[in-house]
Amino acid sequence: MTFEPSPASRARSPWLAPVLRAVPALAVGLIITFTADHSPTLGLTMLGAFGLATALVLLAASLRTPAIEPTRALHRGLAIIAGIAGALALVVLATVGGGLPLLLLLVGGYAVLAGALELVWGIRHRDRSPIARDAVVIGVGTLALAIVLALVGDPVSAVGFFGAYAVVLGVFLLIAGLSLKWTPPVKESPAS
Repeated sequence: MTFEPSPASRARSPWLAPVLRAVPALAVGLIITFTADHSPTLGLTMLGAFGLATALVLLAASLRTPAIEPTRALHRGLAIIAGIAGALALVVLATVGGGLPLLLLLVGGYAVLAGALELVWGIRHRDRSPIARDAVVIGVGTLALAIVLALVGDPVSAVGFFGAYAVVLGVFLLIAGLSLKWTPPVKESPAS
């Protein structure tokens, strides 16, 4: 079974949400990449910026999405997870000042929750949403970040892997969003 949007839903194509979601990921990933100091302070600052900016983008996307669209719940759930992770990172940075254990806890916690939500959503909606396959890939990649962070013992690697994840996520979301925009919908065959 393939997904074919109605003419009304094609006007509200879901291509813009992944493209806008790519912007904070790419910005954070590039800042981390081109910054020499990969300290827990930088990691928490970038997690705070990434989380809050991603939450705002996803919240705006969910408000623009019709209530019957399955991506609305995904965007709201991811916005809550990203917003909480970003806010906690900035609060920890302002009060405690950071540290590798807190960085690993917050980035790892974000990765587990967001990755699991996106993976499960993608599997459950594979026949109902054009972005389900992309959600599965992003979910698996985000869970892979959590696994890698569980094996890391130094801040340079932890911040570096978070930056690499952000760049890969941003590029993937950009490609996925533009593919949704430029790919014509697949028509359902009479046999299915």
